[in-house]
Amino acid sequence: MGGTIWFGLLGPLEIRVAGAAVMVPARVRILLASLLCRANQTVGVDELADAVWSNQPPRAAVTTLRSHVLRLRRLLGEAAGRVETTGSGYRIGLDPHTELDATIFTARGESARAAARRDDWQTVSRSAAAALELWRGSPLSDVPSDPLHRDEVPGWLEARIELAELAACADLRLGRTTEAIRVLRRLAAEEPHREGVHALLIEALAAAGRRAEALAVYRRVRAALAADLGIEPGPQIAAVHQRVLGPGGAAPPRDTRGAPASAEPAEPARRPPPFPVTVLRQLPADLPTFTGRSAELGVLLDSATAPVGSPATVQVIAIEGMAGVGKTRLAVRAAHELARAGRFSQLQLYVNLRGFDPDHRPLDPSDVLDGLLRALGVDESRVPAGLDARAALFRDRLHGREALLLLDNAAGEPQVRPLVPAGPGCLVLVTSRRRLAGLEGASALPLDPLSPPEAVSLLAAAAGPDRVAAAQEAAERITRLCGRLPLALALAASRLRARPAWGLADLAEHLEHGGIRAIVAGDRSLCTAFDLSYRGLPEPARRFFRLLADHPGRDYTARSTAELAALEPASAREALESLVDENLLIQERAEQYRLHDLLHAFAVEAAAAHREAGGTALRVR
Repeated sequence: MGGTIWFGLLGPLEIRVAGAAVMVPARVRILLASLLCRANQTVGVDELADAVWSNQPPRAAVTTLRSHVLRLRRLLGEAAGRVETTGSGYRIGLDPHTELDATIFTARGESARAAARRDDWQTVSRSAAAALELWRGSPLSDVPSDPLHRDEVPGWLEARIELAELAACADLRLGRTTEAIRVLRRLAAEEPHREGVHALLIEALAAAGRRAEALAVYRRVRAALAADLGIEPGPQIAAVHQRVLGPGGAAPPRDTRGAPASAEPAEPARRPPPFPVTVLRQLPADLPTFTGRSAELGVLLDSATAPVGSPATVQVIAIEGMAGVGKTRLAVRAAHELARAGRFSQLQLYVNLRGFDPDHRPLDPSDVLDGLLRALGVDESRVPAGLDARAALFRDRLHGREALLLLDNAAGEPQVRPLVPAGPGCLVLVTSRRRLAGLEGASALPLDPLSPPEAVSLLAAAAGPDRVAAAQEAAERITRLCGRLPLALALAASRLRARPAWGLADLAEHLEHGGIRAIVAGDRSLCTAFDLSYRGLPEPARRFFRLLADHPGRDYTARSTAELAALEPASAREALESLVDENLLIQERAEQYRLHDLLHAFAVEAAAAHREAGGTALRVR
């Protein structure tokens, strides 16, 4: 525990100043917990208000927050100066190494994982145990905030289970089989669908010579997965089961230290680990406001379990659609749903490929592979130099493992191909604004804007269900003005939360008069998102896109656009198809196209800006 001040999040909120416990009222506890979750960083007023009032702040939220901060400072006494006011919110300053249990827990967990990568199992055991000692119960159990429980607690719970698994693995490597079994039985009861825990328990029971119990564990987890989730066990636990069955149907006998019995017992450090040591869970946080997409989500969840008789190959799904349609939201939600169901429990890899990024060039796949290989435990000196060699080593490192790889914001097929593993236990989710028709073996999942009910539900989740229920007509108007795009709706809801005096009708008027440029919140805007797609086009395609703003009517054909652009119909059709491939144009039928309403508004803006900049006349006769 720290010297003069100590904060605890891994259980009921704990505050000690100079060794004395400090009791704080509920809303002040939420405020303090929100600051501690982002220790030494500014937390904005809007974010604090959402946490304190569970996404439904009152009109006087800013004033009330200020009074809560003053009260917190009084309660902290000599440590009041730790809570600072900044330009856009508040921050709490502390030493993360000695004064906050959550950051100490994370550091000790990283120490355990690093030790595992170098086969230092004594250090793994000490570091994991020291981390788990900080656990006092369910995190934030006395902090009544839905956003904090959704956004912060799941990560800590996941880390606790991971470290308990790692501690049990260390016990096995060090010959402490009985202790490993005790820990793993408790974990298996808590996590009936987590295959990594059950695989390790099967290994531990087999190492103790308790083969019948090990096989019984496999039968139970297989039955639970089938009954509850409708899936078969994954490759990891299936492989462990086969090893337990083994030649002659028995696991090798073990001595009291867990080593195979022989005249000269092998050193524990030289035995193969009972399960893959590298554990990576890199997924971004799931969004609590995610709604709809049930059909698309079902497709992604079903893809994690290949039907019997299907080819033994990696599953690749390309989630495609226009900017702002919610590709990343869907991919992240699906990945978390799979993880919560016990799939891909050891390897969840995430890379933002920056295919459309205002501040960075698209990532080179060779650099991506360098980072992935290092994360998977490959020493820097052993990472090969060439792209093909790195790709081959990456496939080798994932061979026989169950891994989920989320490649977000891909620029195109050449960037993605070297990053695809080969094993049937792997699932690759790719998101892109471009259609990835040339990505071999990939299934395309195109996304359209939300349906009207889904759009209203998303607005309710982001802006507050009571506000939407009280102004249903205005809510439907907002969703139409936002083109039923998740990004536009999220930005509009953020603007509404930043204007406590506004009602939904006020927001609708603001959007009506401001047009596409009114769909903005802070440094994020829909225009910027669209502009990244537009700027990625070659100049002839940009010119053709601008011409669509001058087209009479909203339906386009090769013949009508050919006349507008002074092109042959075949060339116009090629230009239209290229915009379809960029998800900047919707193909209604084989010879008919249209623009999404907001993309049409953007085309009008782009054409006007081009004229103002001295561009050539848009109509070419």
